[in-house]
Amino acid sequence: MPAVVRSIRHGLVLALVLSAAPIVSLAAQSAIVQGRVRDSAGGAISGALISAEGTTARTSSTAQGKYVLRGVPAGTRTIRIRAIGFAPLDQSVTVGSSDVLDQDFTMARSAVDLAPIDVVIGSRGRHTAAEELAVPVDVYTAEDIQQQGTTETSQILAALSPSINFPHQTVTDASDIVRPFTLRGLSPDHTLVLVNGWRRHQTALLNTFPVGSAAGSSGVDLNAIPGGAIDRVEVLRDGASAQYGSDAIAGVVNIVMKEGKFSPFLTVNGGRYYTGKGYKDDGTMVDANGGVGLKLGRGSLGLFGEYQHRDPTNRSWADPYLNGSGADSLFDDVNPKDGTIIQKNNSLTQPSHHYGDGLERDVMTFANLRMPLNESGSTEFYTFGGYSDRVGTGNGFFRYFNSARNWQELYPKGFLPEFRPTVRDYSGAGGIRTSAGGWAIDLGASYGRNTFDYDLRHTNNASLGPCLVTACAPGLDGVLGNADDPGIPNQTAFFAGRLDRGELISGLNLSKPVRLGLANPVNVAVGAAFRRESYKVVQGEFASWANGSHLAQDSAGGDGVWGTADDDSIPAPAGSSVFGGFRPGDASDHSRTNFGAYIDLESDLSAKVLLNLASRFETYSDFGQRVTGKAALRIQPSRRVVLRGAASTGFRAPGLAQSFFSHITTSSIGGQLIEVGNFPVDDPVAKLLGSKPLKEETSINFSGGLALSPSDNFTLTLDVFHIKINDRILLGATFDDDTTLAILANNGITNIGAVQYFTNGLDTKTQGIDLTADLKVPAGGSGTLDFTLNANYTKNSITRISPLPAVLANSLEPGLIDSVTYIGITEERPDWRGTLTTQYSVGGLHALARGSYYGKFSSAQLGFCDLCRERYGAKTLVDVELGYRFSLLNLSVGVRNLFDTYPDQPSSTVIVDGAGDTSKDFNNNFGTFPWAAASPFGYNGRFIYTRAEIVFGW
Repeated sequence: MPAVVRSIRHGLVLALVLSAAPIVSLAAQSAIVQGRVRDSAGGAISGALISAEGTTARTSSTAQGKYVLRGVPAGTRTIRIRAIGFAPLDQSVTVGSSDVLDQDFTMARSAVDLAPIDVVIGSRGRHTAAEELAVPVDVYTAEDIQQQGTTETSQILAALSPSINFPHQTVTDASDIVRPFTLRGLSPDHTLVLVNGWRRHQTALLNTFPVGSAAGSSGVDLNAIPGGAIDRVEVLRDGASAQYGSDAIAGVVNIVMKEGKFSPFLTVNGGRYYTGKGYKDDGTMVDANGGVGLKLGRGSLGLFGEYQHRDPTNRSWADPYLNGSGADSLFDDVNPKDGTIIQKNNSLTQPSHHYGDGLERDVMTFANLRMPLNESGSTEFYTFGGYSDRVGTGNGFFRYFNSARNWQELYPKGFLPEFRPTVRDYSGAGGIRTSAGGWAIDLGASYGRNTFDYDLRHTNNASLGPCLVTACAPGLDGVLGNADDPGIPNQTAFFAGRLDRGELISGLNLSKPVRLGLANPVNVAVGAAFRRESYKVVQGEFASWANGSHLAQDSAGGDGVWGTADDDSIPAPAGSSVFGGFRPGDASDHSRTNFGAYIDLESDLSAKVLLNLASRFETYSDFGQRVTGKAALRIQPSRRVVLRGAASTGFRAPGLAQSFFSHITTSSIGGQLIEVGNFPVDDPVAKLLGSKPLKEETSINFSGGLALSPSDNFTLTLDVFHIKINDRILLGATFDDDTTLAILANNGITNIGAVQYFTNGLDTKTQGIDLTADLKVPAGGSGTLDFTLNANYTKNSITRISPLPAVLANSLEPGLIDSVTYIGITEERPDWRGTLTTQYSVGGLHALARGSYYGKFSSAQLGFCDLCRERYGAKTLVDVELGYRFSLLNLSVGVRNLFDTYPDQPSSTVIVDGAGDTSKDFNNNFGTFPWAAASPFGYNGRFIYTRAEIVFGW
C-alpha cells in the first residue's frame, strides 16, 4: 500500500514541523491523575469533563464517576472539572514525574438553574447525565469530535451517531455546497437544532434536488459553526415539539459551545485522498481552528476561529459520447468496466463531467461571553454568536459543443457549467439569567440570518447569441435593432440571484421546584417565545434570466443563412445555463410570526420512578394554532436497570421557502435537459395542474427502551421508536407528460417542459431500533481499552398518497409523487447503520480503530424515470488513528476508509424507454457517473490525515 506509506511519511514531516515550537515541553515527563467525581451527597457524577489547564490532557468520568487523566506534566497543575448542573470546579494538584496521583473531586450544585444552556436536552429539570433521563440522549465530547478524521461538522455527527445520515451531494445544484443531514430517516427540517439551548436558524437554501432525503426541505447548516468552538454535542433521539417547539419531530441536536477561562489552543488538520480505481490523488484539505478563553472580571469570553480549504475531488469516468467538430469528431474508446480511455480519438479533455466534492473555502468565527453581574453569580449576562463566509463549487451536466445551450464561438469544445456561490451566516443571542422568589429566570433574544448567492461561472445564456461584446439578440420579433431587443451581449458568468432567510426570537423561561403534595418536589418550567421569520428571493441580474429570442446554433439550416426555407427555427433556451436567474416574477419578500408557550412538569414520584409531562401551545400568523403534548416515564427498579418510555405529539408548519420559492431549473429527465418549473402552490401555473393550499404536518411519536449496567465498566441501552407523520410536506412529482404539456400550451406556457409544486399529499410511518453499548477494560498494566457500539435500524414507509388532481386524472402521470420521490422517502438511506469503536490509551499513547457498517439502500437519481430504481449493497468501512499526547502537543496520524471501499455501481438492466436504454444508463449518466449517488459515506475512497493539537500554556 505505497500510497498509505507515502502519506504517513508526509504526515510525520508535517507533525514534526508543527511540533518545533513547543519542543522544550516534549521532554517533560508526564503523570496520571485518577479518582472519582462526586456530588456533595457522595453520588457519582457521570459525564463530567476533566482537563489539566494549559495542557492537552482531558477525559470524562464514567457512569460510576471514575476518571483517568493521562499525560499531565509534572509540577503544580490546575485541574478543571465541568459537569451539567454543577458549578465549575478548578483545583490545583501537584504531581511528580511518572507519578500516579489519586485525587477525588466533589462538585456543588449550581447556585442558580441556568436553563436551558446547562441542561441536557430531553428535560428541563436538573440532571447530571443523559443516563438519568426518560428519553435517549447521546452526548459527544470535543475529543469524540476531533477523532473522526474530518472537520465538517455534519459529517462528524453522522459518523458519531448512526441515527444521522449525511449523503455526499454532487450534481444537485446548490445542495453540493450546503449539504443537509437527516435524523432517523426523516427530512432535514424535521430535526430542531439548538446552540447553547437557543433555536438555530435554518439555511436559506431549499433542497430541490437532493439525494439521500426527500426533496423540498431546508435544514440547518451545521458546517457554518467552527468545530473548535464546540464543547459537546447532545443528540435527543425522540420527538420534542412540546418541549422545544415545532420542527422537533425526529429529535433535537443541541450544540454546546466552550466557555470559561482556558489557554489558547490551535488544531491543525491536513489530509488528502489516496485512492485506487484509476483516480489521481486529490481532495487536499487543510484546516486550522483555535480559540482562547479570556477571564473578564467575574466572567469569561471565549473567542474561536477556523479556516478551511478543501480541493475538489472527481470520481466521474470518461464520457464515451464526448466529441467535437472537424478533427475532433470521433468518440474516445472508453472501457465500460472502469471508465478509462483505451484509445484517445479527439483532443477534448476527459473526464468532461464532475462527480465528487467541490472546492470549499470557509472562514468561520464564534464568540461566547458569560458575565456574572453580582458577587454571588446568581445573576449573569450572557451572549454568544458567530459569522461565517463560505465559498464552494458544484457543477451541472456537461453541455456538448453542438448543444442548443452552447455557442461554439464561446466554447468550441462545449462547457461544464459551475456553481460558485457565497454563503454567509450571521448569528447572535444574549440575555439575562437570574432568580427571584425561588424561580430561575432566563430572559433573552436571538437573531440568525443566512444568505446564499447564486454566482455562476463557465456558462452562458444561449438566447443572447454568440456575442460577448456587441448585443446580437433580436428579441421576440426576431429582428435585430428593434425596440424589443434585450440590448445586451452574452456573458460567461452571472449573478443569478440570492436567497435570504432571517429569524428573530425573544423568549422567557422560568423554572422552580414546587411542593405539590408528592413525595418529591415537582420541577415546574414555564416559558413563552415570540419568533419572526423572513424569507426573501432576490432576482438575478437581467442577463441571467433574459430571453433574447436568438435562434440556437445550427438553426440557420444547411445554407447557413437565417430566414430562408431550410431554417430549423429552434429558439435557444433562455437564462443562464445550469441555473436560470430568478426572474422578477420569482422575486418575493415574505415574513410571518409565531408565538409559543409551554409548561413542563417533572418529578421523582418515588426513588425509582420519574415522570415528565409537557404541553405547548403555538400559533402562526399564517397557519393557525396547535397544542402538542408529551409524557415520559423512567422506572429504575435497581441501580443497574432503567426502563424508559415516551409518547408525544408534534407538528411542523410549512417552511417559508416551501410556500414561496419559485424558479425554473434545468434538470436531466430521461437523458434530456428539460426546464422544470418549481412553483408555489398559489402560482397560476401550479393551480392549472391542481395544486392545493399547504397546511401543517402533524405527528405522533412513541418510544420505549431500557438501559443496563451489569457492571461498573459496561453499559447497554436499547430503544425502539415509532413516528407517524400525517399530511407530510414535500416537493411532489415532476409532471411532464403530454397531458401536462397540453394544459400548459393551451394557457400560453411554452417555456417549460415540466412542473413541480409542494403538496401535503401523503402520510408516512417511521419505525426502528437504537442500540448502544460501552465497555471499558484495563489493558497492559496502566492502559485501558474502551469499546463503544452504536447501531440503528430505521424503516420508512408511505401509508397514504392522495390521488392525482382531477385535471390530471386521465394523464399518464404515475401519481402525485413519482418513483424518485417515493424511493427518496422510503429507501434512500441505509436500513442498518452501525459503528464499533475501539480506543486504547496508555501513558501519552492513544490509538483508535473504528468499523462503520452501512446497510443496503435504493436510489433513483439522475434518471427521473419510473423504472429507474437501483439497489445498492451493504458496505463496511474501517478507520484507524494513532497518536501521542505530550504536555502541550497532541500528534495524530490516521486513515479514514483504510481499505479504500467504494459504494456499488448502478447495474440494473431493466429497459426503461423505447430506445432500449436501461436503468443503469440513466443512473450513471450513460457511463460517466459510476457510483451510487445517495451513498451515505460518499465515493471518494481512502483519506489519510494528520492532526496536531497545540496548547499554548499560560
